[in-house]
Amino acid sequence: MKKYFTLALLFVMSAACAQAATFRKEIPVRQHGKEAGMLLDLSKISMGTLNDVEEKKQYLSTVQLEKQRIQNYTLRMVYENAYLLYKQGDYQRAQEMAQTILSIDPNFKQAQTLAQQASNMGTYGTISEAQVIEAKFQETIRLYDSGRLVEANDKLNEILTIQPGNSKAQSWKRKIDYEIAKEYTRRGDVAYEEGDYQRALDAWYNALLMRKDDPKLLAKISDTENKLRKQQVSDSMKQALEFYNKGQFVESYAVFERITKIQPGDPRVQKYMSQLKNEIAAGYYNAGNKSYNSNRFDQAISYWTNAKKWGADPSTMDGLIKRARNAKENHLRVKQQQAKQAEAATQQAKEEAQKAQEEALEEPIETVSVEGNVPSGGSVIPGSTGTIGSSVGAVGTNETLPTLGGTVNRVSAEASAASRAKYIEGLDAFNQDDYERARQAWIVAKQLDPGNSDADLGLRKVEELLK
Repeated sequence: MKKYFTLALLFVMSAACAQAATFRKEIPVRQHGKEAGMLLDLSKISMGTLNDVEEKKQYLSTVQLEKQRIQNYTLRMVYENAYLLYKQGDYQRAQEMAQTILSIDPNFKQAQTLAQQASNMGTYGTISEAQVIEAKFQETIRLYDSGRLVEANDKLNEILTIQPGNSKAQSWKRKIDYEIAKEYTRRGDVAYEEGDYQRALDAWYNALLMRKDDPKLLAKISDTENKLRKQQVSDSMKQALEFYNKGQFVESYAVFERITKIQPGDPRVQKYMSQLKNEIAAGYYNAGNKSYNSNRFDQAISYWTNAKKWGADPSTMDGLIKRARNAKENHLRVKQQQAKQAEAATQQAKEEAQKAQEEALEEPIETVSVEGNVPSGGSVIPGSTGTIGSSVGAVGTNETLPTLGGTVNRVSAEASAASRAKYIEGLDAFNQDDYERARQAWIVAKQLDPGNSDADLGLRKVEELLK
């Protein structure tokens, strides 16, 4: 879009320069000294010397307005050349130049009229300009009689575009301008009585466009501007205090800032804004302390940075921010070390369990073989044909022999290794804060090897944490 605008503007300026040779005497010469008003002070073009965001916005707005003023001035020069072509009967070139203006500024009404009139005169060359003017007068009177004053005024503007010195059109325009201004004044009076000062001002400013030297209208506008300003300040003060009472200090400060643009220099507003800045800075400072103590270091840094923006002592805030950054690095370093240690312990436990399991598989299983009779008083192996004595019968098929030497609870090497592996699994879950999974693993470890003291300790620890 910018490229198109630049090319179009260059084309227009080229056309204007081309016509300058032919119409050098007719082109208005800009007065000496006005060039300075069209040029910008480019010493700040990098914007490095601008202090804050608001100042940069204002500077960019000034640049945009200046660009618009240069464009309007250039288009006005091109229009005057196009009109000279029209007056000399070169309707085609006049139309082309007018269309070029409209491609850049579609709202250029005089160019619209000129382009249409040049097209009509070029297409219907037998129609005289006087006939066109008369037809537009008839349309003007018809619109005026219908009460359509604005449209009638537009028709008169078209006539004056073609013939700027037409006295009849000028007389009618003064008459219609007066009536339009009168209507706008009436609407403004009604809005003022209703207390709608903004609507009243809008209407009176429209009237002022046509009655520029009306002292009564100027007095009304001045008085109403003051009333509207006081009303806006009063409403904004009420809103700002409501925010303040609710503890919404930032929103309250924004409203007070808006008041300073309506009514600069109010000492009461300045006092409120100073107090709000202190409270906002204190709020951010306290929030930063709370976040720091909870090991939320990034959040603490953000809060303390905002506190500095709202007026907290910069050196103090910079010191706290530096401390938070160092604490964050230390905290991360400790967590990484703990994670590595836990990982190493888990790996070591797994290796030990695997080694124990391998050793258990390598140990030979001891067996005891019994040959012949049991060396006792006449007893025999169950199922043999020997007898024990007359007082004791033979051992039946459903009878159980008594255990010699009491009950001995012994765990195989395989069960011990499996119990150890389950303990390691529970330890890994415990380090991940998954206490329920750790408890289940250690229960299984105890079932596999009731003498697993490590599993006992783990279960007691888990039970304490889950209470």
